Amino acid sequence: MYEFLQGKVHRSIPGLAIIEAGGIGYRVQVPLSTSDMLIVGADTRLLLHHTINAEQGEERLFGFATDRERELFLALLIVQGIGPSTALQMMCAGSPDDLINAIASGDVATLKRLKGIGPKRAERLVIELKDRLQAFAGPKSPIKPAGAASGAAQQDAVLALLALGYPSTKSAEAVTKAAEKLGAAAATDALVRAALQTM
Repeated sequence: MYEFLQGKVHRSIPGLAIIEAGGIGYRVQVPLSTSDMLIVGADTRLLLHHTINAEQGEERLFGFATDRERELFLALLIVQGIGPSTALQMMCAGSPDDLINAIASGDVATLKRLKGIGPKRAERLVIELKDRLQAFAGPKSPIKPAGAASGAAQQDAVLALLALGYPSTKSAEAVTKAAEKLGAAAATDALVRAALQTM
């Protein structure tokens, strides 16, 4: 229904962006790779995927900075049992390159460690998407250096988990554990990825 949204970044936290366009603020869920590219106050254009949950009367927008990210997201939705929330969680647990390479190379061991992905679903991901994603496979993205330590990074990480639909208590506990594991210099995106592995 919607192809893209162009406007000004009103707010951006890992996993969630508020884009102002035509005087309306659109709440858009985004993978961490897209969050990294958004600058508050700057103009942006996000490629969209729109979902409607008829039972709950809920509409959601998922946004992506690149065609590659959106293609990966849509490919994940093809697999039985993987909905938009699970697909976004998978994309937030690592870089798009890491996820694509894991599927294209048949790395079931890595895939089954992702939240909501057990052994059977990991095998199904490989069987159904391996050939489709091989064209997208390439070298892994370099790991970004951690940013400066701050309580704000942990707060933003909790907000990101809330945006992904996790309960506030579990989100705070997971981020605390992630901070203890990664150290004081951990950046928000690193905290979110580590927290997702424990939830």
